[in-house]
Amino acid sequence: MIVFKIDRHFLRRVAAQALALLFLASAGYAGPYRESAHGDGDEGVHRLVPGVSSPGPYITGNCAHCHEQHASMGGQEPVPQNGGPSPFALFAPPFDSARRFAPYQMEDVFCFYCHSGASSLQRSASLMENYDYSRNFGGLTGGPNNVLEAFNQPLAGLSASYHNLYDIWNHSQRFNFFKSNSTPCSACHNAHRARQNREHPQNPDFTAISLPTDHESLWGDDAGETMAAYNGEYEHPLYAGPSGGREPAGVGAALANGSQVPDYNRFCLDCHAEQVYSSTLSRQIPRIDWTTTGGDTYSAGDKHGRNSYTNEILVQAPFDSAMGQNRGFVLSCLDCHEPHGAPNAYLIRRGVNGSALMGQVTGRAADNSMGYLCRQCHKDDDAQYGGAVNSWRFVHHDSQEAPYTAWQCATCHPMGGGTGTQPPIGCGYCHGHGMTIDKSTPGTLPSGQTIPAPNGGARKTF
Repeated sequence: MIVFKIDRHFLRRVAAQALALLFLASAGYAGPYRESAHGDGDEGVHRLVPGVSSPGPYITGNCAHCHEQHASMGGQEPVPQNGGPSPFALFAPPFDSARRFAPYQMEDVFCFYCHSGASSLQRSASLMENYDYSRNFGGLTGGPNNVLEAFNQPLAGLSASYHNLYDIWNHSQRFNFFKSNSTPCSACHNAHRARQNREHPQNPDFTAISLPTDHESLWGDDAGETMAAYNGEYEHPLYAGPSGGREPAGVGAALANGSQVPDYNRFCLDCHAEQVYSSTLSRQIPRIDWTTTGGDTYSAGDKHGRNSYTNEILVQAPFDSAMGQNRGFVLSCLDCHEPHGAPNAYLIRRGVNGSALMGQVTGRAADNSMGYLCRQCHKDDDAQYGGAVNSWRFVHHDSQEAPYTAWQCATCHPMGGGTGTQPPIGCGYCHGHGMTIDKSTPGTLPSGQTIPAPNGGARKTF
């Protein structure tokens, strides 16, 4: 038998070299995190702890600002004290799934401990100013200053809306990366990858989102992941800021080619390509088809997506270009919707296509408040011939594409009778994602009026 004698000093050298290699490997792996908004050495995570003088024992961006190894910082247990360990070694529980509806509190979602304005645990509250899309990318002033405030806009009015965090948490259980104790924010954001898009609104390389089906990668930072992938069918809306130009953040019209905007459609459809239940609305949200063409056939997709309009389109700038008049454009979901919360129903932005809405969208099918959104891009009677604001007689009865010939007004309109002041039919009876009107839809309205089939028999109405 051959016996090898190994010197113990040799073993120590091998062990030391192995540890060095392990350290180098770990340092290299930290790269994506150090490029993220949370890992940034100047503006990344930096939790303030009462009783521990700033900057404390950890540098800005250090993992320990969110993850507690020993429930101790500077020799004491830092706030918040939750009486026990939390999942993922976080300093507080990720999500309170008993919280089914807004208003949300800081304690409901781990991320709100920092993304909450003046009460933030982050070193500088000013660094946590996360504006809504209408302001950061659309150029409006005012609005919520942080994410918690954006979700809590129902406090400002009954018509306000928000992305229900319990529904997101519940729906996301189907994704492989998502755990029962994950925070709902992680369905759309990878905390170790998300970058500072607020500071770079025209550069999707700094995107803050990840597909739920591809959590370990950022979405929007590759050429095929922007609105440029629609081959010129995306038109940048007008920008409301003093510099003019287009969204996002006033990019010049000549440079606006879709490459400055992540493909939010593909991102949102990771969930909304199928029915999704809303606890807030107590109903299913229809599946959204943004890609199928087919005109007014029943199997066609939405006309605000890749499907084209019928015969004629009456739109405002910049959608009234030759391309727009030829076949229309593919809109981005965020051209109309906020991702977190909005003062209008259905997460409708407070400002669209270069200006604020002139009225609040209530979400009630029986009124025509949705028209305040539509008129930001489509021509109402006011824009067409100086008629009433948010009145739609011309497009419905007098235009080339009019679905109904103007006769016997009382057939459809309550209290009609040829006076020219017939009360409008609520927008929601005919218009919405996936809707088609024909001889049976919308059918008989609550007023008792029965809407006949439109010219042509059937019409896709969104």
